[in-house]
Amino acid sequence: MFDRPDYHTEVIASIKGTQQIFSDKFSIHFFELKKVGKTLNPRNRKELWLQFISADSEEEFEMLKQTNIPTMEKAVKVIYDMSEDTRIREAARQREKALHDEASALYNAKKEGRAEGRAEGRAEVINEIIENMRKNGISEEQVQKILAEIK
Repeated sequence: MFDRPDYHTEVIASIKGTQQIFSDKFSIHFFELKKVGKTLNPRNRKELWLQFISADSEEEFEMLKQTNIPTMEKAVKVIYDMSEDTRIREAARQREKALHDEASALYNAKKEGRAEGRAEGRAEVINEIIENMRKNGISEEQVQKILAEIK
């Protein structure tokens, strides 16, 4: 962002047209994480925190944890706990989804089975009626005529 090698840049406000500083209680600090070195210096707490913020691998967190600085160890532990919580939440979400999918599949199978059962039942009733008509002396021609009217 800034054309300088240092990772920390402080910007102060001055009154335009003069060299007078607007306030010594107001400034903006920029920390360019890409410029922070990878070498750990336990004495430089600001740099350690910047390395913590920009860490993107377990190895980097482990190196920070090994500085034996209690706050750094605690911060790394919080990151690990949060990651574990995320895995647990994801596993619970996956399980909930599987249960929902299973219940949905069962519901659809039952619905489909009922529809097939009704169709089979209807066919059986029609076949019984046809048999009764034939037993009662109704001609095949009249049976076919009645079936044609039903359909």
